[in-house]
Amino acid sequence: MLRKLFVSLFIMLTAVCLLASPVAADKITLIGEVNDNQQIVANNEIYDVEHNAAGDDLVLNFIAQKVKVVGQLKVVQQSDESDASKIITVESFEVVEE
Repeated sequence: MLRKLFVSLFIMLTAVCLLASPVAADKITLIGEVNDNQQIVANNEIYDVEHNAAGDDLVLNFIAQKVKVVGQLKVVQQSDESDASKIITVESFEVVEE
């Protein structure tokens, strides 16, 4: 009886580990400009900024400035649009000279 329980638990844990897909965001570095829509424009791409302390500081206090941003990138596919939204969670940033 106890053996069956352990075998069943082992099988369930193995299935969960195999079927679970980790949500991984890609770490990137962007050099671009903060626009007045609280986004970063870099390489003709627009990146929405996730709300956190560093991201809010960046988009509220450095509008129209060139910045270097390091953070985690998430790409969210819109169901009704052909384009995907790019969202960066800012980990750090610095103003760069033009």
